[in-house]
Amino acid sequence: MPEYISKFKNGFTLAEVLITLVIIGVIAAMTIPTAINNSKEEELKSQFKKAYSAISQALYQTEMNNFYGYVNCYYPYSLEYGTGAARCYDCFSFFREFIKNLQVEKVCNGNSLSDGCVPEYKSYNENGGCTGFSQNRINNVDNAYVLTNGQIIILYQNGANDMVPLFLVDINGHKGPNAYGKDLFAFMINKHSDSGLYTNSGICDFPVSGGRTTREMVQYALAGKK
Repeated sequence: MPEYISKFKNGFTLAEVLITLVIIGVIAAMTIPTAINNSKEEELKSQFKKAYSAISQALYQTEMNNFYGYVNCYYPYSLEYGTGAARCYDCFSFFREFIKNLQVEKVCNGNSLSDGCVPEYKSYNENGGCTGFSQNRINNVDNAYVLTNGQIIILYQNGANDMVPLFLVDINGHKGPNAYGKDLFAFMINKHSDSGLYTNSGICDFPVSGGRTTREMVQYALAGKK
């Protein structure tokens, strides 16, 4: 018995401790990056949900309260309205009221990059006909609005007062990665007779590698689909 107790008191050898630490280090190196990535994904998902909810509420409020249900600023994709070009007759006045129904902290009427409303994005749309979301338009022409929660709304503009029913949302503001399909998403405004205005995707949606389209992000964040 004394001999057994003596061996027990000796504890682990240095080699055993080092092997254990190496194993723990390997496991940590394998699991920590995944855990961090999952955490970032959940954060982006939560931010997208908040942005989508705020935009949807503001659209409804603007349509019903400011225009009494009759707004001519949408893409008509329904049997009642037909299909084709956007209806932009009320877009300037519509977006003016729409922005009022959001909690805006800072406004940039053009020169959004130099005035600090938008970050330098890693990618811009330079093709597909969506010139309103080119680098020059976003940085120097488009109106941008920073919300109190840090999110950014960027309106599609062909000129100073020429707007169409399209806008970008940066769901985490100046915080990276600042790229299409990662934290920057394009929305279009559609209208159906039974539901009024609603946000949709499909135009000016150019995600970077590994990013999601707006439609895919809606399914991922709101419906839990990968």
